[in-house]
Amino acid sequence: MAAFTTTRMRQENFLKIIMFIVISTILIFYADIITPLGFAVWILYFIPLVLTLYLEWKFAPIASAGFFLLLLAISYFFSPRDISELFALINRLFFSAMLIVTAILITRYKQSIEDLQKSERKYRYLTDWSPDAIMVQQEGKIVYTNPAGQRLFWASTNEELLGRNILNLISPDEKENISQKLDQALLGEKMQILQTNLVRLDGRRIPVEGWLGEIIWEGKNAVQIILRELSEAKLCPSSSPVTEP
Repeated sequence: MAAFTTTRMRQENFLKIIMFIVISTILIFYADIITPLGFAVWILYFIPLVLTLYLEWKFAPIASAGFFLLLLAISYFFSPRDISELFALINRLFFSAMLIVTAILITRYKQSIEDLQKSERKYRYLTDWSPDAIMVQQEGKIVYTNPAGQRLFWASTNEELLGRNILNLISPDEKENISQKLDQALLGEKMQILQTNLVRLDGRRIPVEGWLGEIIWEGKNAVQIILRELSEAKLCPSSSPVTEP
């Protein structure tokens, strides 16, 4: 049901953007025809061109720029003459070059976003099969956890962990140390947690080791957290035994 709602919303947004691009293009073209050559009404074509950024079709900016150039050429012959035609032509040629460059930049940006989304999908696929608990914390909230993370904290669903702060799942006497490591990880450092105690959702404490590192998640900085439960053989000799509350 949620997936259907999301798809429907995306389709509605797509139609709204298309309608706005079409309407704005028609208005700009009409205004360009009825105004003299000396008025740079055609510079408004940048508005619908930028809106193509939100269309899923990769080459929408290039196709739109080509169509705008065609309209620009047509309006050149129909606009009332108030300045030298040569000067007006040079202005439009310069704008056409800027329009093409902008379309290329938008297309490259769209490609980089698409590549990033593909990388995130591959990342999620790999982490879903990882035996270690892998979580992503962003702006103080857990935004992703793999099945191993759910099992580690005894969570039956993702929703039980998503939105929480990982520090609230750490033993109180170790929160400050882990908080500092999270801050350092956000600055680009690779941090290792030799041993700390987690507090599972059932209240039981378990010893774990972990690693922290900065990643980009949905276009924003985040911290990747990898946790592995420690066996009795790996526990530090100086550590106190883990007791259940």
